[in-house]
Amino acid sequence: MGIAAALGAAPLALVERHPAGDPFLVRSDGTRQSFGEVRDAVHRRRERLTVSGIGPGRVVALKVMDPIEFVLWHLAILEAGAVSVPLNPNAPDEDIQHTLQTAHASDWLEGGRDPHPLQHVPRNGTVPGAGVILLTSGSTGSPKPCGLGWSALMHTAAQVTQAHRLTGADCAFSPLPLFHINALVVAVLGSLLAGSRLVLTERFSASAFWNIVEAQEVTWVNAVPSLLNVLGARSEHPSDRTRLRFIRSASAPLPEATRQAVERRFNTGVVETYGMTEAASQITANLLPEEGGRPGSVGLPRGIDMRVVDRHGKERSTGVRGLVEIRGPSVIRPDWGPNHWVGRVLHQGWYPTGDLGRLDSEGFLYLEGRTRDIINRGGENIFPRELEEQLLAFPGVVDAAVVGRPHPILGEVPIAFVVSAPGQRIRENALGNWMAEKLARYKLPVQYVLVEELPKGRTGKTSRPQLRRWAAQTGDHG
Repeated sequence: MGIAAALGAAPLALVERHPAGDPFLVRSDGTRQSFGEVRDAVHRRRERLTVSGIGPGRVVALKVMDPIEFVLWHLAILEAGAVSVPLNPNAPDEDIQHTLQTAHASDWLEGGRDPHPLQHVPRNGTVPGAGVILLTSGSTGSPKPCGLGWSALMHTAAQVTQAHRLTGADCAFSPLPLFHINALVVAVLGSLLAGSRLVLTERFSASAFWNIVEAQEVTWVNAVPSLLNVLGARSEHPSDRTRLRFIRSASAPLPEATRQAVERRFNTGVVETYGMTEAASQITANLLPEEGGRPGSVGLPRGIDMRVVDRHGKERSTGVRGLVEIRGPSVIRPDWGPNHWVGRVLHQGWYPTGDLGRLDSEGFLYLEGRTRDIINRGGENIFPRELEEQLLAFPGVVDAAVVGRPHPILGEVPIAFVVSAPGQRIRENALGNWMAEKLARYKLPVQYVLVEELPKGRTGKTSRPQLRRWAAQTGDHG
């Protein structure tokens, strides 16, 4: 069965495409399950779900800590024709209850036990088949349910395997949470389609990272910028024995200084990508290192239509900044499950990502920030990512974020939050002098706040709302 035919196959049929004895799921300690063992395990769990009444139209919340068990139950739910709602097993009860209600979950599965009924929540419409429901902030900032059908998930998974040239000879290491769309589609379904091994771990360990990469002969890593910052701040590094082809970066903007530092230090290429939950993860991917990727770009659209427009919906010229919009088979549909809110934000069939960017003459996308993060200082627009790129190029800075703080005359002024590497002492005046050499005066932060770490949201991205609250509580008002 080729990739095209596999796109219409159910989970078990995908597993059965590959030799039963070949390894598929691998724990970080080296224990593994073959495709044949995974097939049997998913089949048994699907039967248990069927006996419990789980089938098409049912929405099953999945709260499982063990990553291998999570994947097995997740695939079993999809094989039963139901919808999986992955939950953060460490989330407080209030958050979990909110997710269950928002996703209209009908059943509950925790740990390895059989599902037991939840209180039924009245549904607006029906869920037409297998898929997932996750919460997303969308383009408005308020959490909303995002339902994605099996075909949308598989479309993106196929684009991942093609963009990264994945084959059965590959081995992925994905230390990212499985209750996010990235790991679910890029790591799990991408590896399943390619017939390659997938190394999973319950939690990320920087000290064990390179040992796992070498011991399991990992060929690519599914990472995020914050993870790369942590690795870069430590002394460990790969040896000459590594088989690593590239590191994939997703989920948040990758500063150019970070990319260069990682490639130089670890002697491997970083492939920057761009995606969102509403597009079943990947939207664009840069070229592989040997193909000559474009530095600073998140790459080319992959199996999806994209355009950059002004606020009236008119397409921008090449190289001109504008609003990024998308459409295609993997993009959230207003007629699927709980997605009724999507119809209110579509623009002639195009979904607004909420991101600002520009396209070059070859179609490569360069992101320049989120529309809601722009700082308006006395009528001048300041794009936080530009400032953050310069801050991260300062020696000893491992993380940085810039937000606006209200100002009685100027409207807003930029405040910079900076994290230094362990053992490094950064002086605020040195930062100020560095930035003054790089940027126009109106863009300069009025204050530099040194913090131990930046607050992160549920997807691992920097929480700018929390930083704005911090900024409002800091010193003078510039």
